[in-house]
Formats: sequence, C-alpha cells, structure tokens
Amino acid sequence: MDVPEDTEIVGILQPGVLAGAKGNVIMDGHVDSYTGPAIFFNLKKLRPGDTIIVSNKTGRRLTYVVESVESFITAEAPLERIFGDTEEHRLNLITCTGKYSRKKKEHEMRLVVFAKLQNGT
Repeated sequence: MDVPEDTEIVGILQPGVLAGAKGNVIMDGHVDSYTGPAIFFNLKKLRPGDTIIVSNKTGRRLTYVVESVESFITAEAPLERIFGDTEEHRLNLITCTGKYSRKKKEHEMRLVVFAKLQNGT
C-alpha cells in the first residue's frame, strides 16, 4: 500500500473496499512533511465515540464512529485485523507515528484508527 505523494491528500487502498461497503475500507495519509503537519496530523486526537465523515464529490456522506486509536511498531501491526475480511462495515485510517528515523526515512510506528459505520448499515 502506497501513501499518496501529496501530503494533503488521503489515499484509499485499491483494489479494495469502498466506503459504505461491507469490509475494511483502508485509507492512509501522511502525518507530517518536511515543512510541517500533513492531512492526518490530528488523527492522534481522535477518541472512541468520535465521528468521521467520509464524503465523495457527489455529496454522499457516510458517518463512521471511532472504536479505538492504536499505535503499533510497523513490523508488529495486526495485518489481518487492519486489512482482513470482515462482515462489518468498517473504516481503518492509517498514518505514521513515533520517532522519525532520518537513516530509514520513516517513522518507527503506525497509528491506526478503527471505526465502524454508524447504525451498522
């Protein structure tokens, strides 16, 4: 899964589940750039019960409710939980967190927001 080159754009895993469909919708974005905060800088502030609105160019809006916000060492992230099949309508937002390694040119951890479509539809 590639992160968008533009630090102000959210990417969606393709091929993958689209918002509103059954399964794990996976979206990712940068936390920061060399010049400052990026699109997912404030993900770490989300808490269980907060809402996330996903909309498209036609104006369709879906509301997801945050269930948890968790950080994982990159190599230890629960891939099946994040990317695997599910009968639920879920949204998982991914960004970087933790210390940045100039040598590796990456952050040491991943932040994942796990959310579920409101009303279970």
